[in-house]
Amino acid sequence: MRFRPVLLVLFLLPLLWGALSLLRAGAAYGVPDCPGLQLHADGESSPGHMREGDRCALSYDTATGRSTGMSTYEQLKFAQEVKRRSLGREGALFVLYGATGIGIVFAATRKRRP
Repeated sequence: MRFRPVLLVLFLLPLLWGALSLLRAGAAYGVPDCPGLQLHADGESSPGHMREGDRCALSYDTATGRSTGMSTYEQLKFAQEVKRRSLGREGALFVLYGATGIGIVFAATRKRRP
């Protein structure tokens, strides 16, 4: 009976991590974020939300004015969806693992009537 708190923590942490991952998956929706310099179709930099046709300079050198990698709106949107699905699967598995483990601990450590 004294091992119950330790065992519960072993399953409670994955349960909480899974819930956090599911929340992150829900938040990864909408307009993709440009981690670098955002450019319109005409090549001008543009602040604000990305729109279709925009590009993103992923790594931009301010000294030379050159970018080392470019992504389109569609590529960033696809990457966002892949990340969202991955977080959803990870969250669901961790929640399932944690909930199942907590259930097993309670079932195994409960007092039995003679």
